[in-house]
This record gives sequence, structure tokens and C-alpha cells, in this order.
Amino acid sequence: MKHLLVRRLALAFVMLFTIVNYAHAGKPPKLKHLKCRQLLVVVNNDWDSLEGNLYAFKKVRGKWRLQFKNAIVLGSKGLAIGDGLVHLKVDGPVKHEGDKRSPAGIFGIGTAFGYAEKKDAGWIKNPYVQAFDTLICVDDANSSAYNKLVNKDTARRDYNSFEYMHLKKDYYKWGLFINHNSDKVVPGDGSCIFMHIWENDHTGTDGCTAMAESNMLRVLHWIDANERPILLQVPRSVYKKLKRQFALPVIELNAE
Repeated sequence: MKHLLVRRLALAFVMLFTIVNYAHAGKPPKLKHLKCRQLLVVVNNDWDSLEGNLYAFKKVRGKWRLQFKNAIVLGSKGLAIGDGLVHLKVDGPVKHEGDKRSPAGIFGIGTAFGYAEKKDAGWIKNPYVQAFDTLICVDDANSSAYNKLVNKDTARRDYNSFEYMHLKKDYYKWGLFINHNSDKVVPGDGSCIFMHIWENDHTGTDGCTAMAESNMLRVLHWIDANERPILLQVPRSVYKKLKRQFALPVIELNAE
């Protein structure tokens, strides 16, 4: 009887040890576990490519349905692995402040912004902030406001670098804040990552994802915070590897 009790205790310990190790193994959740019903997929040809494509999908009766697609440009140096909802275990450059690479990974989509007053942006289904003249995004890694939108006139002045959100050009006329390095902000891992209007179809950004104004407006009309939208942004070869792991929709995986 004593030996049987010892065996049962040993078995219980092994089972508990196995469960604890599995729980801490960092097994990434599938997108369905994130309750995502809108998915923006951005892919380019390789880590160093600045041109790519965006695909917008909606979950319909448990299946991803393509809604639209369009051309985009990324950072002028391409992509680098960023800080998102899931840590991607892939080989590639790592995102750092000022590297002119857009973050690769899986990210939540945050506040919409634009030059229009809030009363004129009521059609946007995400939280919206007007990019008034003193609205800035802080990119100083030593600041308490790093990677945040703040009012330059009222924010604590502990930063030495930032970018204005209301520009002379239309780049930020309409846009979305991408939640990269935003949950647990790591100084120097990159900041102020947006979707916004491009210069043209062959000029890269400082790290954002940009597109024609008509396409940016289509994204803004479509995106809905209640649908828990997510951006997945990776090179095509990485997307192919992640497709089964995250139950991703089919896209054209050959270079276009």
C-alpha cells in the first residue's frame, strides 16, 4: 500500500511538472484565441524590401474572407522583428529606434488620427484623435513619454526628440497608430509606428507602413475596434512558415 501511494505521488508530480513546463513554454496562440475578426496582412519580398502589399480579411462564419488589397511601402530599409502581441521566433534583423525599418510581427491596431476635427471623423470606428499643431509623438528613448502621442504644450518636457503629427504635407492627414512596443515599452526598441499616406509607391518611410490616400481611407472606413483588428506584417517567406501555426488565410505568396 505504501509503495502504491509513493508511485501515485510520483506520477502526480510528473504530471504537474509537465503541465507547468507546458504553461511556460511560450507556445504562441492562434489568432482565433486573440478573438480577432479583422486581419490586415502586410507582406514584402524579403527583409530588405520596401515595397509590398496589404490584404484585408474579415472572419465570416469561422473563415477568413478577403475584403480588399492594395500596394504599400514600408521603411526604406525594409522590415525588422518588432515587439508585438506574440514573440516571433524567426531569423531576421531586430527592430531598433532609427533603423528605418518597419516592425515585423503581430500587432494590435490602436487610435486613428487625422487633420480633421473629431466631429468630421464620426465615421471612423476606432478611437480618434485630431492631429492638431501641437500634437507630437515622442521618439526619445530616455523620455517618460517615449512612443506616446502627447500635447507639446502640456506634456512633461523630458524629451529631446519628437515628430509633429500635423505636417505641411498630407502624410498624416489620415492614419492609424500601430501598437508596436506599446504594451511594455522597451526604450530603444522603436517608436511612433503608424499606417499613413505615402509619398509615392517607391519611396520608403522611416519605419511606418504607408499607402495611397484612397487606400488609407478605405482601411479607415473598414477597420472597427469592436472586431479586435490585428496587423500581421512579415516577409512572404516568413508568412508561409507562420500560416499553419496561426491558422492564417491564403494569400499570393509569389512576388508580384
